[in-house]
Amino acid sequence: MARLITLLIIVGALQFAWKHYSNNQTDIEYENINQLASLVRPGEITMYSTTECIYCTKAKYWLNKNNFIFTECNMSIEQRCQQEFSAYGAMGTPFLIVRGYQMKNGFDPDEFLRALKI
Repeated sequence: MARLITLLIIVGALQFAWKHYSNNQTDIEYENINQLASLVRPGEITMYSTTECIYCTKAKYWLNKNNFIFTECNMSIEQRCQQEFSAYGAMGTPFLIVRGYQMKNGFDPDEFLRALKI
């Protein structure tokens, strides 16, 4: 039993270290995020969201924290947003369109930054 607990602690520590290391790599690789954000023009980023979506809240926080200009289309408020969302064939929120590129699996900072550099 003690070996199992030790093994679980080690696995947990490795998971934590991996997540921490991965996040730091993103910061190092994209150290000029603010400079990249300054190149974004109105209308180049649209995020489809809902009021109750916690992942949307996290994505908005990240975008705002890094000074990205984006248009939010909240489907809980505007019927037009729901229609556009459906027309894209999107499945979940947040759903972002970044300079024409569709982020279909939610918001991922690395994917987002890559889409801006395309």
